[in-house]
Amino acid sequence: MNNRLSPLSAYNIQIYAYNESETSEKDFAQNLCYDDRRDFLTDESFRGIAIKLGLRNQGFFKGARRMISVSIVDLSARIPLAKQEIKVDISRNDYAKEIFTYFPLDMDKGPLFRTYRIMVCDETARRMICETVFHLFDGRSLRHPAQWYKASTGGLRLSWMSDLFKTLDTDDDCTYYVKFILSQHITSVPPAILPELELRLYRPDGQVEIQFKEPGYIDPGNGCDKELCVEFPFTTSEGNKGVHYAELLCMEYAIAGFAFDTRQQSAPGGWPDYLLVPMDEVNLDDAKERLEVFLHPEKSKISPTVREEDNLDSLIDDFINSERDKMKDDETYSSEPDKEEDKQPEKESEEEKYDDAQSFSSSLDNLTGLKAVKEKLTVYEHVVRFNRLRADNGLPVAPAPLHAMSLGSPGTGKTTVAKIMGKMLHSLGVLSKGHVVVRERATLLGQFYNSEAEKTIAALEEARGGILFIDEAYQLYQPEDPRDPGKFVIETLLTALADDSQRDWMLILAGYTDEMLRLFKMNPGFRSRIPDCNIYQFDDFSETELMQIAENYLTRSNYVLTPEAHAALSDRLKSDFDRRDRSFGNARHVMNMIQTEILPAMAVRVMDQGLCDEISLTEILPADIPAPVVKKESARMRVGFAI
Repeated sequence: MNNRLSPLSAYNIQIYAYNESETSEKDFAQNLCYDDRRDFLTDESFRGIAIKLGLRNQGFFKGARRMISVSIVDLSARIPLAKQEIKVDISRNDYAKEIFTYFPLDMDKGPLFRTYRIMVCDETARRMICETVFHLFDGRSLRHPAQWYKASTGGLRLSWMSDLFKTLDTDDDCTYYVKFILSQHITSVPPAILPELELRLYRPDGQVEIQFKEPGYIDPGNGCDKELCVEFPFTTSEGNKGVHYAELLCMEYAIAGFAFDTRQQSAPGGWPDYLLVPMDEVNLDDAKERLEVFLHPEKSKISPTVREEDNLDSLIDDFINSERDKMKDDETYSSEPDKEEDKQPEKESEEEKYDDAQSFSSSLDNLTGLKAVKEKLTVYEHVVRFNRLRADNGLPVAPAPLHAMSLGSPGTGKTTVAKIMGKMLHSLGVLSKGHVVVRERATLLGQFYNSEAEKTIAALEEARGGILFIDEAYQLYQPEDPRDPGKFVIETLLTALADDSQRDWMLILAGYTDEMLRLFKMNPGFRSRIPDCNIYQFDDFSETELMQIAENYLTRSNYVLTPEAHAALSDRLKSDFDRRDRSFGNARHVMNMIQTEILPAMAVRVMDQGLCDEISLTEILPADIPAPVVKKESARMRVGFAI
């Protein structure tokens, strides 16, 4: 084998998925529009892959005559498909050369997703020059590319900050980022094979900057689940300031977009999903007017600059209606019924009530374990519904007690149940919105002593129409410290609870059982407002329930446990359950193990072996499961609460 270094290096390799209509000319591969995309959507007209390869001669002041080979391998099927040998002649006066070639591919209907590798070798030196991987998605069986992702937020980011802005006053020659926060809209495929995303940034000088990037997960750092996002850098300059339009595409189909002005005063906050609808035809003049409409909707309706042909009135209506639809979908939107709604027949109202009951029961049934909590919530829901029927028939009603306490260890579903309660109470007209505002000691204490009431009052105002959920509420009560500022928070909450005229909100105090009962005992105001029937005990999940939580999570994410991996995970969770102590996270412990141990181990194994087929990307093996920790003799007793 010849071990000499090759004088050739690759400075660029681009791919194009060509169709039947593009093969009419003999040298058609040289006339195609190449770019840096690596994911392609195919249909019945797909015929193959064309390659544009840029080679550089590293032998200074010397010519280069080499025989190179270009090979393509189907990694999904793990078979080589084709190989071509090409003579390359670069004279001493030339520094680089571009070559073009193509591979016809037969895409009979089969797997929805295939992975291929292109390898370029110097046959004389027997050296790899470059390689790259690309993917083909079968558009005949998959959904439209615009449905793969749903953009929830878009905006601009400074390189040294994580906060988003709608528009930015930029400095010259500085780097900023266009960022989109997304959700995986098609859940039937693993996250590992999600297609890449494309950003087209339309600049004031008429140039269009194009970038490709795969989305990734980030930790927002506020205790929430990881977010799927993608961001693209861009640089500003004096001669290129003004209105830009950032458009996000998936396999050449636009899925989101927003306009921004690099000369305007910075506007904090990202654009919500209902304002990220991409433009039908990109025009920076229209983008500028759209930006003004979205930034100043109160002015845009009466602005004399709005022209009929620009259809801005329709645009305003679209995003207002989108906001209304979104709020209805979240079940947090409330308004006074209009005359048409008043005329709806009573039969439709009864059907809606039936649907609400079914939705509530279904939400409870989808929760793992929590038998005692489910039974209590079902009784409570029946009481509230019964009272509503009496009120509708003109009968006197004794309002059901609203405020509650949730007792139990972390990760037992207290916040999830609070959200279900909010939706149920909103659907029955008890709460006008039904949203949940989560707070804890650190977010309720003020900046200065005696200023705690400010943040607590702000939290109460934010929770109006919904639920104020205070996690680890026992931390507010510190009897050993008479000057502890938590007492101001408690006093403010008790004052709000005592105001019977304000019933459009609900308080839920949550935390460990013993500490919460101590808080309950030492503050009679809470006891008088929270009866025993509204105290919910969230027991630790059993080892069987922990395994069920793991299986449900993996199934939703399109992962499959082999029988051996299933047994290994069951053994690990049994060991963790037996060893659990006060800090055991229950469902949170299961999620952390999957996300930080099992899936990373699987990823390392798959990538080290160079596997890209669908089975390898979805199947979890025993080697991916962390081994059980040696069991200790001491085990935490299961906590409980007897009324």
